[in-house]
Formats: sequence, C-alpha cells, structure tokens
Amino acid sequence: MHKKPNSGFILIELVTTLILIGVIGAFAGLFIYTGVNGFIASKRNSETALAAQLALDRISAELRYISSLPTAPEANSITYLSKDLPGTRRLRYDSGTRTINLQVTGVPNPLGEMPLLDNVATFSLNLNHPETPAANMDNADGDEEIAAIFIGFTVIDVGTQFNVRIHPRVFIPRPS
Repeated sequence: MHKKPNSGFILIELVTTLILIGVIGAFAGLFIYTGVNGFIASKRNSETALAAQLALDRISAELRYISSLPTAPEANSITYLSKDLPGTRRLRYDSGTRTINLQVTGVPNPLGEMPLLDNVATFSLNLNHPETPAANMDNADGDEEIAAIFIGFTVIDVGTQFNVRIHPRVFIPRPS
C-alpha cells in the first residue's frame, strides 16, 4: 500500500483562509475608519465651539461698556461708541462671506474689518428682547433705556445656537 504524503494545504483550505482574512480585514478597516471619522468630527466641533466662545467673549467685552449708539442698529450690525475703547466701533455680520466682523474707525492706524468668527450660518442681533423690554432704568429723564443686547448665531456643521445676553453698564437711550 502506497501512502500519499500529507503535507501542505489543499486548494479549498487556502481559499477559505483567504476569505476569512478578507472578512476580518474588512471589519477591522470599517471599525478603524469609523473611529478616525468620529475623532476628526469631535475635534472639528470642539475647535468650532471654542472659536464661537471666544467670539462671544469678545462681543460681550465690546458691547458691555458702550456709551452711545450714533445710529440705530440694523438687523445684522450695530455701530457704537465705547466708554473704554477708542474710535467708532461696528459689529457686523456679512451674510455673503458668512463672517462676524469688527471694524474700528476714527483711530490712528485703523485695522479695518477684523473677522471674529467664520462659517456662521445664521446671526441675530436684538435690543431689548421681549423678556427684558426697554425700561426707564435711571428714573431721571423719562427715556427708555436699553436693558439688554441679545446676540445669537449658529455655526456651519455644528448646528448649536450660541447666544449671549449683554447688559450695558451705561444707561443708553433706546434708539428711535
């Protein structure tokens, strides 16, 4: 009786092994891809939220000490003078470039418009929200003053509404 040597793989075993390695590799690649995508999205959202918070902090610092409004605010901009900061200042949302800009004029070497935040999807600016209407806050002249300034915006790809309510430190008459 002649015995056949039993060494090596037969073709079926080799094909089965390759298919199993391919399936395991596909699932491993899918898990790695999903994890990396989640990390990148989380990092982008975190950086965007930090940039939005910095813009809100700057806007609050700008508007907290306004001393007057030379012109009535528009839907997407407010021009003001500050008690502590030089020049005529203007906070403006440009829907074409989707940026919130700060412009300072009337000072030596003005910088022009400086972007505070990019990729802004929506923007709102309101004086005296219905929750805090204008009121005669100083009880002296009978004029209604601005009780609060409300700024809100959403950033593209994040979707969260960022809001700030600013209470001016100086009595500013409500613009007509």
